[in-house]
Amino acid sequence: MDRPTLQSRLKVAEEVLQRLEENIALQGRMIATLDQGGHDVKAAKLFLRRLEATHARHVADRDRLFRELANRS
Repeated sequence: MDRPTLQSRLKVAEEVLQRLEENIALQGRMIATLDQGGHDVKAAKLFLRRLEATHARHVADRDRLFRELANRS
């Protein structure tokens, strides 16, 4: 993969991570609100775990792209 393509993919990966981090924070707040209201939070926590797993995969992908870009320098 050439350098401009790697840079573009790295930028997209960073944007995806930003959105995931925002969604994780929002889901955490939603869980707290539901819990305070006495609601069942099992499904909300399951969704949060899925978001966190997706985030971890994207971090690994971003790090791989970064290493590949660094090796091209």
